[in-house]
Amino acid sequence: MKPSIDVDTLRTEHESEEQWEVRRSFLLEHKDDFPEAELVTLAQIYTNIEFLGCRYPPQTMKRISVLAEKVSAKYKESRKNKLKRTFVQASDAAEQKAKRTFMK
Repeated sequence: MKPSIDVDTLRTEHESEEQWEVRRSFLLEHKDDFPEAELVTLAQIYTNIEFLGCRYPPQTMKRISVLAEKVSAKYKESRKNKLKRTFVQASDAAEQKAKRTFMK
């Protein structure tokens, strides 16, 4: 019999409430499917992709995508009415600043 994983002991001090809730959901979804060390790694990879925009080898990205389907859908639904970030290249921002214009 595999020992039960106490998910709530796995929160790290640097995680925001939002990040922890998403990672916690992933952990709870799969806590009976993987050994604790592997589960923690997979959950961290998922949040790295979701919050930091990290990229991993294609096989890893596919695996995480499949594992995170339910959690991602729920998270994306919760984000629908929130402000969205817009990223621009530094060179574009510098050029606009020099011209004193704004992107439309």
